[in-house]
Amino acid sequence: MLSKFFTGFKNSRNLGYVSKRFFDLHEYQAKDIMRKYNIHVQKGFLAQSPEEAEKVSAKLDPAGGLILKAQVHAGGRGKGTLSSGLKGGVKICKTPKEVADFTKQMLGYKLVTKQTPKDGLEVNAVLVHEGVNIQKQIYLAFILDRASQKPAIVASTEGGVEIEEVAKDHPEAIITKPFDIEKGLSKSDALEIVKKLNVDKNQQDDAVNQLLNLYKMFISLDATQIEINPWATDEQGKLWCIDAKINIDDSAKFRQQEIVELRSKSVASEDADPDEVKAINAGLNYVALDGNIGCMVNGAGLAMATMDVIKLHGGSPANFLDVGGGASLEQVKTAFEILTQHSQVKTILVNIFGGIVDCAMIANGVTQAAEIVGVKHPIVIRLTGTNAQGANEIIQKFVKENTKYNITVAHDLDDAAKKAVSKVGGQ
Repeated sequence: MLSKFFTGFKNSRNLGYVSKRFFDLHEYQAKDIMRKYNIHVQKGFLAQSPEEAEKVSAKLDPAGGLILKAQVHAGGRGKGTLSSGLKGGVKICKTPKEVADFTKQMLGYKLVTKQTPKDGLEVNAVLVHEGVNIQKQIYLAFILDRASQKPAIVASTEGGVEIEEVAKDHPEAIITKPFDIEKGLSKSDALEIVKKLNVDKNQQDDAVNQLLNLYKMFISLDATQIEINPWATDEQGKLWCIDAKINIDDSAKFRQQEIVELRSKSVASEDADPDEVKAINAGLNYVALDGNIGCMVNGAGLAMATMDVIKLHGGSPANFLDVGGGASLEQVKTAFEILTQHSQVKTILVNIFGGIVDCAMIANGVTQAAEIVGVKHPIVIRLTGTNAQGANEIIQKFVKENTKYNITVAHDLDDAAKKAVSKVGGQ
């Protein structure tokens, strides 16, 4: 993805956070959805055993090769390494027998790429699809552009390679076209993009239709990103979405229950973090990191600031966790369960700003949830805003009456971060 348009927990702050992926779809799922929107993708099948992979391969046309792909939530699969010793999670095969042989070296083994955890992700399924005799490769993505605060198309004639490298070395090769969300992508806008991408004249009408179909899918799915790399032409000039990546806006999951169910029931989703699934079900926004200070915060901006201040004081956040504006007892309880189950968490920092929410309600929720869960970790709590004084009195009374809990009240965010870091001994 283009770092110019997408900022993650690691890249946006440059403070060394290591995050896990969240609410994206496997390639086979993305391509199944794309077929429903009449978008050109190769014929293919999912397989969960070498025998099944060989069987479904026999149903495919091998003229352009049989493409075998490990299904894990990570990019860079082709350059990855499997724990079996196999180099590459993407293989071009000539026969169904060859597909089966490579599948044996993928299934049940862990694939390590630039985007996976250090130990890699286990491969539980593979996608086998027909190949394309690629003549030209294009990069294409629909995104939410923060600069213009509009949906946008990002495209380049330099497809099939890391787009970040293209943006770095040849920024002039990147085409960006924001468009009005109310008007949508017009046919003339799509034609303008197609011409800039040097699509053959006799294929421009089809390319325009493909762009319009992709835009329809982008809007219908509440997607934050649809990335096609490469969008490639075959010998006849027909455009194919060779590789597809779809990210769905987590905030829109109430409208996308079919996608949520698709994600949770995927046969290839055993690599999903169970705590992230638990958080989604509780209405929490959670991303695991590699530190040892658990964070429970209300509001995404405040959560990011909390992580930054912890880092600046020599500590390391163990997670991003936004309990939202309401923060019910059940949500706070679930948040404590997630944080206490995190193997690296040594202390928990609760940082709540009472705007709409009454801090006293949060304080009661924290004390009740701590008892229900039986939290044994030291807790540093900072409450400010609506009824903060009453909330702090509730916390102090609870601490006095329940000495088995190690709870410290902080005056402000800086003080809270320092106290949390001191409880784990800094770094």
